[in-house]
Amino acid sequence: MLRRTQFPTPGRGQRRQHVLAATTIVLAITLAAIPFNAALALITGGEGNSPVTDPGWPKGAAAIFNNSSRIAWWVGPPFGGGQWHAECRGDTKVFNAVLADFAKLDVKTRRLVVHDGVGQSYWLNINREPARQAAARMDWAFMVWQPESWERDRSGPPAQIDVYTGGNVRWDDVKVPAGIEVIDQRLEAHGHSLTDGIVLEGRVTDLATQQPIAARVRLERVEPQPNGSNKYTSVAQTAADPQGHWVLKKVSVGWHRVVVEADGYVPRDVGNEMFDDQPRWQFYDGKLVRPGPVGAVAGRIVDDAGQPLADVVVRLTEIKVEGEGRYTSPQEYTSTTDANGLFRLDQVPVGTATILVRKSGYCPPRSGKKITTPKEDVALSMIKAARVNVVVAFATTARPAGYLVHIEPEGGAAIGKWSGSGNIDATNQVSFENVPPGKYVLQGQPNPGREDERSLPITVDLKGGQTIDITLPAK
Repeated sequence: MLRRTQFPTPGRGQRRQHVLAATTIVLAITLAAIPFNAALALITGGEGNSPVTDPGWPKGAAAIFNNSSRIAWWVGPPFGGGQWHAECRGDTKVFNAVLADFAKLDVKTRRLVVHDGVGQSYWLNINREPARQAAARMDWAFMVWQPESWERDRSGPPAQIDVYTGGNVRWDDVKVPAGIEVIDQRLEAHGHSLTDGIVLEGRVTDLATQQPIAARVRLERVEPQPNGSNKYTSVAQTAADPQGHWVLKKVSVGWHRVVVEADGYVPRDVGNEMFDDQPRWQFYDGKLVRPGPVGAVAGRIVDDAGQPLADVVVRLTEIKVEGEGRYTSPQEYTSTTDANGLFRLDQVPVGTATILVRKSGYCPPRSGKKITTPKEDVALSMIKAARVNVVVAFATTARPAGYLVHIEPEGGAAIGKWSGSGNIDATNQVSFENVPPGKYVLQGQPNPGREDERSLPITVDLKGGQTIDITLPAK
């Protein structure tokens, strides 16, 4: 999960960029370059309701996105972009007018999700600070995709409005036009009351047989650690009934995950959520699978000379099982190679997975190695990486509060290629480690900042095992 770094708030209508990072270095593009515990990116957005230029939204989206009720906006997701979010504050009359426009939006699926409580703007309180909650209150949020950025469904991307009924919008007076799918996630719609607070509910079944499982359910608090890992502490437990149904009420505020497990099955992390102090209902459909007959992924890792590499951290990720898709296990499937370069990961379900490897000073295979599971003859090799130390020189300009250095391949960043960004420290320095050999372009800019504040580019040609020192003049 991400830990978020917040930057100073610009004035009304200004555009800014946030760096989302779990470490000092932001590795922004390549799956092979991402640390095991984080996805990292630049997310662009702004405050206020100054019109945002239509980047190619479906017909009718601009009127909804640029509504005068908008208090903030942002665009993501981290890889690829194209998912736009407008965060709004207004009463029922304004919201009904928005719904009328939403019903005319030229998309196949128009979804309205109804929530208890008061919404919180992501952009106005990116670190979820209690002191900023009042200023970040919102009543609804509109999400729309640029069609060319949507690749998961050939029938066209959905659009969605999330409305919160604990603020200025009175749900009983809302008029939902035809053509809008309503998903009611309020507590009362599921047999609970506001006094139950945060309610988690779910059902556990066997994926293969569809039969219910009287599984054990564990709620764990997630606590980020200084080294970038997470600590998991059990805070509540329950058991599913013979029909596989379970409920937890009055869940505490904070970051939690829900784990379901049963004898003879691979345990599963079915949910990972950050809960605020607003009442809510959340449902988890937990399908468990049994491990394969061997149930292991094992193999050997060598260097480019064929010699075994010890102390390589190996992690199995993107585990997918037939008929379900991604299967996240709390076991995390992490191992370290021994002196002979050997590793082994047990209790792996039958399906597909990607192996990611990490060792300081070495480059992993690009995008990881995709395998079918189980598999006990995995063979991987790693090559020596480069290191780049950058010092930013502020000879003709004052040093801003934040300054970001980008490094990307010559020709531009792209999926399958390594690139990264990092904030300079108090001595105006930042270092990039484990960079694959090749030609790269370095540039810097204030953070937050504008494109016209970028420094002139510097191109470097990196060799494996090399450390290079660069002075980057600020603009």
